Amino acid sequence: MIKRCPEHGFFRGERCVCGDAGQVVLEEERTEKLGRLVAGALRHFPDDLGLEMSPRGWVDLDDLSEAIGTRYRWANKRLVIALVQSDPKERYEIREGKIRAKYGHSVDVALDYPKNELSALYYGANEEEADRILEVGLKAATQRYVHLSTTPEKAWYVGTFRTNSPRVIRVDAEAAQRAGVKMMTVSENIVISENVPAEYLSSVPFAHPG
Repeated sequence: MIKRCPEHGFFRGERCVCGDAGQVVLEEERTEKLGRLVAGALRHFPDDLGLEMSPRGWVDLDDLSEAIGTRYRWANKRLVIALVQSDPKERYEIREGKIRAKYGHSVDVALDYPKNELSALYYGANEEEADRILEVGLKAATQRYVHLSTTPEKAWYVGTFRTNSPRVIRVDAEAAQRAGVKMMTVSENIVISENVPAEYLSSVPFAHPG
């Protein structure tokens, strides 16, 4: 569900950070439908909606809004903006009338985020997956980039979507980048990377506190 606070704008959840209950902009079911369509359009199938995507992943916000309106008559540009601005994961960005997904692409894009400055990054995986990754390296399967976490805690949390007991893999980002592996900082939580050879990976003992 998306709500709007008069002071702080769009948000998700029961109350805004200021405590205001806000006014409902879009109920939960429609928020999920709009979110799935926006994600698909910006990550996986822009052509299906007749959208032209730049090499950097940008599409025209007005064009996206119009295309989405043909699928859902209740959807409009204001709701797309509300979806983006209220997203707790900050998966999208809007700039100068353009919109793009920050990560998660299966279409071929060449994103232009700042170079990663962290010396170590992390990846959460299940037991079988971890053994294979340590042997053959981290490779993007259905997505354009490998998604890495900035801390072992975050990697462990991401890994819980695959298994109840994730293993955490450490990436020697400094060495990998010296060797030419491109890594870009998307947010304080996420770094996207080209494929990482096994020589820069190691298993680290990590037990989540709690």
